[in-house]
Order: sequence, then structure tokens, then C-alpha cells
Amino acid sequence: MLTSVNALNVAADTLDDLDFYYTEHQTVFNTMKAAYRADKPADIHIIGEDLKRIGKLDTIGGISYLTTLAQYAGTSAYIEEYVDLVRQKALLRRMITAAQSIERTALNEPDDVNAALDAAQAQFYQISQSSQNTLGVSIKELISGVRAESKLPFLKELQERQQRFLEKGPDQAGITGIPTHFMDLDKMLNGFMQSNLILLGARPAMGKTAFAANIAENICFRNKIPVGIFSLEMSAEQLLHRMICSQAEVESQKLQTGSISGGEYQRVVAAVNMMQKHTLIIDDQPGLKITDLRARARRMKEAHGVGFIVIDYLQLISGSGTNRSQESRQVEISEISRMLKTLARELNIPILCLAQLSRKVEERQGHRPMMSDLRESGSLEQDSDVVMFLFRREYYDKHDKPGLAELIVAKNRHGGVGDVVMTFRKEIGQFANYTPIGLQPDLAKSNKDAFAAFGPAE
Repeated sequence: MLTSVNALNVAADTLDDLDFYYTEHQTVFNTMKAAYRADKPADIHIIGEDLKRIGKLDTIGGISYLTTLAQYAGTSAYIEEYVDLVRQKALLRRMITAAQSIERTALNEPDDVNAALDAAQAQFYQISQSSQNTLGVSIKELISGVRAESKLPFLKELQERQQRFLEKGPDQAGITGIPTHFMDLDKMLNGFMQSNLILLGARPAMGKTAFAANIAENICFRNKIPVGIFSLEMSAEQLLHRMICSQAEVESQKLQTGSISGGEYQRVVAAVNMMQKHTLIIDDQPGLKITDLRARARRMKEAHGVGFIVIDYLQLISGSGTNRSQESRQVEISEISRMLKTLARELNIPILCLAQLSRKVEERQGHRPMMSDLRESGSLEQDSDVVMFLFRREYYDKHDKPGLAELIVAKNRHGGVGDVVMTFRKEIGQFANYTPIGLQPDLAKSNKDAFAAFGPAE
């Protein structure tokens, strides 16, 4: 970097001062990086003067040490390989530091071994995912693309988004997150955005597991994104049974008893063959602690690259502590919701978490759920980016909108709120888009003529 401007351009964008072992080298690198950011040239004399001006030239060994560094430098043609060497050594040192910290924790015999294990896994996961510093990001670095996730300047990325928008069909246009293929929901939420915690609340028997499974199926089978499901309530086989019913459109009871026709059997075969081509991981371990769930989610992300996680459901998760008294349950739920939001940001994927609602819904006129019905903690609505409620009027009155369900978006941190109407086919556990069929003008006129005789006499 002291001998080539091009080498400085490459290394200044990639390396951090903490990647260097010697404090003298950290000081020299910081001075060179400051010159790079100011668009100034950086050689031995300029860096020497800058170090002298800030009073650190003698600290690093004087101008003679800078000259020695330049003399021993290799050719700038291999700067990428040199950068990789420095980063790898820095990564090894971070691993050693983390291992020593974990060793100290283990030797002190912590009260909660699972919490200590979760903290240890988090340290190594962070090391494996990123070697960026955590001192904050300036908007200049984000706009220029230096620290942006896409590594593209903002305006360039905006142009590419515009191009993708123009290339998309009318059904996909405008969705920048992960589409759920529930069209009205996608338009309202702009798809499921990365690092979002989405909460789906409902009373029992409303179909929240079926709806979450439908979303997982759409994201996995139609978007071809690996999906992970933590099913604390149902076994993996039961959940698979539901998915096959939904995909093959065969009634659950027929599949259980085997009383299916030849056409239905062919649809099941086609659905099973299609599902085998995609990655959907079901973890049905019951009674998970939140620390165990986070560790399993990290391994799921590492091993299978999952891009979406479903948790069914929140109230079945235990906190990280050992105190299980009723008074501490509210604190426990607060801890769980906070850790789930942190997990979504850490893995940078959307997480859909199901939740039970309190019985206050049953006592209310109309039985329409609201945010205050979330059980046991107010922090759920605070930590979540999106809060949705599933409501079927048919459950309370079989003649009130049979076959329809309402998805109430009560909170949306990145957009508007409202209601989404869907159809629900209970026999196969499938939610689908609802499109009302309006009467055509000629049909309306013929109906009016046909029923004119039943009208009051003029």
C-alpha cells in the first residue's frame, strides 16, 4: 500500500485496522486509509508527514521504519493474495480469542449450560459470517456501495431495481421482498422483507398452522427458496401430511384412510415427486428453549442456506432461564420475542412466528382480534415488524361468510395496514387468493327482468 496507489485502493476497501496484529501497523494503516478517503496520494513521505503532524511518527519507529516496510514489500500485482493472508490471520486470531473466552466461561461452571452454549455458538457464527467492524456505517459508505450489502452504489442498484421492475409481469410487479403468492398480502407488505420478524396470531382452530404451512409451501416450492420449520406442536409426519393434502388437493380424511380414487392418487404422486426436489427442513423437537432454537436455526442456515423460517408456535417455547414461575412468564416471553428479532437480523432472513391469542376475543362483540389480545406480553407487538391476525367468522357462525377468512394486518413497520380476504378450504387445509366475481351488465339486466314479477305492484 505504501508503494502503489492501486494496492491502497484495493486494500483500504477490504481491510480493517484490527486485521493487523502490531499496533504500529494499525496506526500506519489508519493514516493511509484517511488519505485514501480524502482522495490524497499516499507514499512514504506523505504518510510520514501525516504521522508527524498527529504526533505518532516516533511511536511507529520513525521514517526509517516506514522505509523498511516499503523495502520489504512484495509486488503490488499480488495485492489481493496479500489481503487474503492478512484477513485469514486476523480471522484465526479472532477464533483463538473466542475459544479462550469460551474456555474461561466453561471453567467457571455457569448456572445455565445451554445459555453458555448459545453464546459460544453466537460468537463463532458472527466470526464466520462477517469480519466487518462494528463501529457503525457512514451514509457515504452506504451510498457509494463500499459497505452496502449489494456492494453496488445506491443509484446503480436503483437502476437495476427499475430494470427488474420493468421486466416483471403484472402479477409480480412491485414486490421486492419474498413473495408469499397471496397477492393482496404481497401488495400490502411488499413481500416478506429480510431480517423481519412477522407475528401471526389467532385463536385455536382458526387455521394459523395451515396458513403458515401454505406460506412455507409457496416460498419453498414456487420461489425455490430453502425453508425451515420449527414445529413444536405437531410432528414432522403430521405437518408433511397436511402439505401433501394441500399440494395434491386431496382431503385429509381420504389420505388417512386410503380411500382415494385413481385420479387423486396420481395427484398425490405428482405432489410428492415435486416436493422431493426442494429443500424444506422440519424440526419437530418439542419443548425447545429459545437458546436451543437459535442454535438450531443457525445450523439450519449454515447447512441448508434457509431463506425463511416458520415457528409454530411462540407460547410453546421456553425461556433461557430455569425459573418457570407464572410471574416470570411475561419476562420470559419478552426475552423470547427479543431474541427472535435478534435472530432474524443475525441470519438476515424473515421469520414467521405463530402465537395464541387470549380468551378476551371470545368475550368481545364480533370476536375480532386486536393487538392487545397477544398473550402474556406487550413486547410481542413492539419487537415484531409485522403483526397479523387470522379470523374466520364461520368458526363462530357457520352461516357467516362460510369458506372465507380475513387476515388482519394490524401492524406493518414498513407500510400500510388493513384487511386481506382469502378463501379457506378446510378439508384440504388450504388458503387461496379470493377474487370476488362481479355481475356482468347483461346478466344483471336479465336477473332484474326475471325477478320483476316478484316486485311490489305499481
